[in-house]
Amino acid sequence: MYPLTTDFIKPSPGGEPVYQQIVKQFKLLILQGQFKNGDEVPSRRMLAAKLSVNPNTVQKAFAELEKDGLINTPPNAKSVVHISDAALARLRVELLERQVSALVAAAISAGLNREQFISMICNGWDDYKRGEV
Repeated sequence: MYPLTTDFIKPSPGGEPVYQQIVKQFKLLILQGQFKNGDEVPSRRMLAAKLSVNPNTVQKAFAELEKDGLINTPPNAKSVVHISDAALARLRVELLERQVSALVAAAISAGLNREQFISMICNGWDDYKRGEV
């Protein structure tokens, strides 16, 4: 069975468009190593049925994944994962940027100012480098 159909969380209605939720989850599965170069991607119809979404929504997500260089669909063939080292590096940075944004929001909600937050980040960095984390 495909990782995408077993480990995929049904998109939630409202807020972020469903196709973008599918793209983000697909990218996360790649980063987690559940999809590797050459792995076959489930059909659009199969994934749409599994997630209870319109097949056109899945098609839109797949088109974005193809544009981002993460999947390849040769004519009259099944889609496969196709990740270059550069695309994988971009994915890692993209995920890290989202995590940083969430961390900044949490720090602000906790009442930290910029200097306090930067100090915490620097201390965490130093602790990690010393092997104390």
